[in-house]
Amino acid sequence: MIIFKDMKLRLLLLFSLSLFTLSATAQRKLTIEECQDLALADNAEVKINKELVESAADMRRSAFAAFFPRLSANGLYMWNQKNISLLHNVLVTDMGTFNAAEKSFTFSDEKLLPDLFPTLSDELAKFLGEKYASLHDRLVLNIHNVFAGQIGVVQPIYVGGRLREVYNLSKGAEKIAKIKEAKGKSDIITDVNEAYWRVVAVQEKLKLATQYVDLLKQLEANVNTAIEEGVATKSDLLKVKMKLSEGEMKKAQAEDGLALSKMALCQLCGLALDEDIELDSSKLEQFSMVADTTDIDPNAPQRRSEIQLLSEAEKMSRSFVRLSSAGLQPNILASANYVISNPSVYDGFNNRFEGMFNVGVVVNIPIAHVDAIYRYKAAKHIANTAKLKLDESIEKIQLQITQSTQKVKHSNRRLKSAIANMEQAEEVLRMAEEAYDEGMATSTDLMMAQTGWQQAYSEKIDAAIELRMNELTLQKHLGNLIPEK
Repeated sequence: MIIFKDMKLRLLLLFSLSLFTLSATAQRKLTIEECQDLALADNAEVKINKELVESAADMRRSAFAAFFPRLSANGLYMWNQKNISLLHNVLVTDMGTFNAAEKSFTFSDEKLLPDLFPTLSDELAKFLGEKYASLHDRLVLNIHNVFAGQIGVVQPIYVGGRLREVYNLSKGAEKIAKIKEAKGKSDIITDVNEAYWRVVAVQEKLKLATQYVDLLKQLEANVNTAIEEGVATKSDLLKVKMKLSEGEMKKAQAEDGLALSKMALCQLCGLALDEDIELDSSKLEQFSMVADTTDIDPNAPQRRSEIQLLSEAEKMSRSFVRLSSAGLQPNILASANYVISNPSVYDGFNNRFEGMFNVGVVVNIPIAHVDAIYRYKAAKHIANTAKLKLDESIEKIQLQITQSTQKVKHSNRRLKSAIANMEQAEEVLRMAEEAYDEGMATSTDLMMAQTGWQQAYSEKIDAAIELRMNELTLQKHLGNLIPEK
């Protein structure tokens, strides 16, 4: 009984491990939309561009905040070794000399007063010395510890349009960052589409090679049977084996190409390079035929990121012209402040905190600024250059769109011809198989029909992929590959 339970446990473990192995090795099927989403979510350039957009948006908000008053506060503390004395310690005058430290006064003519007033001269000198010493002490300003504080508001009233143009430049920089972000996504979508359809093409070629090898193997078996019946020769079998070797070699090449193409796609999508994926190729037939459009949207160049970047650059160059002209115009600023200090000087000189308000207007009028004039002229030349580059690029893009449209039309015609050839090759192969089964055709005839069918099928795949890629290029040139998300 114990052995039976142990065996059941082992079987359960083996069954669980087999289920885990099957789920771990299951092939992942991806559509073109899923590959695009994976690439956009994992790409480092997309994340970098997103950060740049946020940075440009903050710079725009900073430029907008410059229109409003700017509030600031400042504080000061200073220790001084000495105080300020407004009177000399020893003051020499025509009448006599005062000495604040000794609280004394000495007449310049020592013999004058003693002769006239013998008892009064000493008392008067003592009196004058004491009064001077008292006055000297009062006029010593205590600045050992100095405190000061200020809160102020500055409001620009008119600065020649400088603030407006700086704000316009910041908006232009934000638009350029967003355009570059969209362009980065468009490039990623293009790369993913190219890698996706490259894998689909090799995937279809591998299916074709597999079918061709299976047909040759079946033909080899039929020729062996015919040799046994005496209606075929070993030479016929040798020809079939040679074709089979060629077919197996092409199949091996297709398998290697498929593995490398899948690795390139996985790298773009942020998947492990060795992850086993299978792509949905149903849209190859669904989107293989496109309408022959003869009319080109005249606004198509405006959707191109290159034109949008040049257009924003041209607008910003005009803003630089107006910004340069601001250096030739008056500037008017208003300010309001509250200042507090210790010592206070508003009522004598006292060691206490006391403050006051002040309001003012500053006007600056440039008179002779030759450098600003030449900067303004240089900015105008740069703006004209940007406009010329924009017009030239629009003409080139219109030519590019025309060429891409012609390539799509040519690919359409090639695909239609390939489909017709494929239908004919299938009919020839069917008739050759029937004739071979009835003994009316040789194995060489059947191999020729199979080779023709393989070539027609391969041409159809190449034509469909070429049309898909040319259509992708046209949509990119029309500026239609920017994702809505």
